[in-house]
Amino acid sequence: MELAKRLKVKIPEQFKTVDLSNCLKVLESTGDSELLKKAMDLTSENFETLHKTQGFLNLPLFNLMEILKSNDLFVHSEESVFNAVKLWVNHDDANRKSDLAQLMRFVRLSLLSMEFIVDDVMTFCHSCAECLTTIRKEIKNKNDKYFVPRETPRRKIKGYKIALVGGWNIDEANTIDIFDGLKNSWTLSKNIGINESYFASVLVGDWILIIGGWNSSNATVTSVEYIDLKSGEKKPLKPLNQARYGFSAVTLRRGSSTDVYAIGGFGGGYLSSVERWSSNTGDWEIIAPLLEAVTWHSASVIADKIYITGGKTKENGKTISTNKVQMYSVETNSWTYRAQMIQGRASHSSVAFKGKLYVAGGLDYQTWTNLDSVEHYDPNANVWTAFTKLPQAARGISLGCFQNKLFSMGGFDGKSYLSDVWEYDETNKSWKASTSLSRTRSGSVAHVIPYDSII
Repeated sequence: MELAKRLKVKIPEQFKTVDLSNCLKVLESTGDSELLKKAMDLTSENFETLHKTQGFLNLPLFNLMEILKSNDLFVHSEESVFNAVKLWVNHDDANRKSDLAQLMRFVRLSLLSMEFIVDDVMTFCHSCAECLTTIRKEIKNKNDKYFVPRETPRRKIKGYKIALVGGWNIDEANTIDIFDGLKNSWTLSKNIGINESYFASVLVGDWILIIGGWNSSNATVTSVEYIDLKSGEKKPLKPLNQARYGFSAVTLRRGSSTDVYAIGGFGGGYLSSVERWSSNTGDWEIIAPLLEAVTWHSASVIADKIYITGGKTKENGKTISTNKVQMYSVETNSWTYRAQMIQGRASHSSVAFKGKLYVAGGLDYQTWTNLDSVEHYDPNANVWTAFTKLPQAARGISLGCFQNKLFSMGGFDGKSYLSDVWEYDETNKSWKASTSLSRTRSGSVAHVIPYDSII
């Protein structure tokens, strides 16, 4: 009981007194997943301080790897992550040197400067042949003028930005709405030269990829391009194999590559095809297709599994919003069905939040009704549970999680496009109004981007 009380303390100075090593060991031995999640959240939020403490240095290898792989570490830069690995290994050099190669897989080398890699990383890893091979490859990549920064940036202590990308018409898709976490306000980017709507977007390092879509000539396209968050430049990448719109895209790490998956959609019919882009090669390859062709579905990732929820499809000759859930495993390159959602929905949104998959809003094609329902999925129990309804029924909303909070943004209520932003209040179990978007927007995707991004 005392342990639970201490973990629920929000003040970082008090949490510093907790022996993190014993804390995590006790939590895992009790099997209390909620307390374990709380400890991991607090560790991420206070990483810059905690990685220098005795408790952190005493962490078992598997706990350390769980922490280092998170996108949610609040750090000044990726240098802090490397320095944490260095401190942990040096704390027991004789026994831990053999773990170095395994730990360095969680250090995002493409986010480090060339100078830091050469002067600090190579110096420390000089005796590890596997590390040196990876480091030399990264240096070679950085010398390539077409270099893609593969890894997703971590959260930054000094602040964060949200980029709301895409939309259901070219006018809104040609701008990006940017939320400044320090100023608590949204501003609209300048026009970014996009000629498509209904495209998918993902974040790869300092790049936002714009994939496929429906262009101003009413044609489905295969084009892929990226917007560089540092320079603002927009350049093309290799196109898709299949023209598609109304599809979903996500990223997953696979070895040293950050892979992008383009899934389903519409292109001369409902599509079951799936293709994968590798940041190492820059090529698209066709992989295992969906079990069922869908469009206007949603995709999210939990524990290295891709979950496709709902979507518009045909069943017995009728157009429906399905409640089926399809899950992809990288290891087996195969799809399986998981527990069905409570509500069939299409043109909805999903997001992974605190270890669960949340889906919200959308359209029921059987009744042509906009939905306000929200539900979440526990991947361990394979069970869906109803959640607090949205304040308004809408399709094309964007779910996002920022600073450990859940948000719903924009959408279309059947009559009007929306600029509303709603934040979920865990204390009162309700949605409350937050700062509105700069403009109405629907069918977009939210990305957390580096604070120094210039778009």
